[in-house]
Amino acid sequence: MVIWSLAFFFLMHMVPPPPATDSAEQVAHWYQSQATSIRIGATISGLTSAFMLPFWAVVACQVWRQEKGAPILTILAATAGTMMTLFITFSPIFWGVAAFAPHRAPEITAAIHQLGVLSFVTTDQFSPFCWVAVGIVCFIPQAAPHSPFPRWLGYLSIWTALILEPGALAFNFYKGPLAWNGLLVYWSPLIFFGVWLVVMCPLLFKNLKLQRMDAETAGVPSDAAVHEA
Repeated sequence: MVIWSLAFFFLMHMVPPPPATDSAEQVAHWYQSQATSIRIGATISGLTSAFMLPFWAVVACQVWRQEKGAPILTILAATAGTMMTLFITFSPIFWGVAAFAPHRAPEITAAIHQLGVLSFVTTDQFSPFCWVAVGIVCFIPQAAPHSPFPRWLGYLSIWTALILEPGALAFNFYKGPLAWNGLLVYWSPLIFFGVWLVVMCPLLFKNLKLQRMDAETAGVPSDAAVHEA
């Protein structure tokens, strides 16, 4: 995701995206002026965006260690994470298509651009369920040792889920905090998502290492130890 983020920031120039009030001619000119950069960014994104899948697979396995009974939260984390990954994958594809032939009719380029931006910021259909699953497991009694889900992470996860909820409102606003480059639809979700990832990765690495050390001490393969836990 580090490589994906660098491409998103510096090659696709979508931080922030052009204003929704731009005319079709302005959007077309924007793509014409940096078509090569956007195409390279789309290429890098195409090679790296799906790496969110193994990340959420690891998160789901850790949720499974702590969950008792039917693995509802585990399935929710895995499926919602998969759907979120699809949207992260699709938006750069649309931007790459817009930059692929930037001298086409401006209205077509603008429509493809709008599809890319709106599909990126309006993912509140699926994404919050990832953090709801993690948030809930942070508040239940931990069934296995070395859990990467401290209680404070639960609060951060629930807040992240709530922050992403206004996304779909971008369909109705061109200016202000609810526009696709506004505070509530773009900046707040982007910041909370980034902070959550930066926090979650060290927690996973630290506790996976401790789980492996316990397994090696007990003379049991780590994957078997996780399963038994």
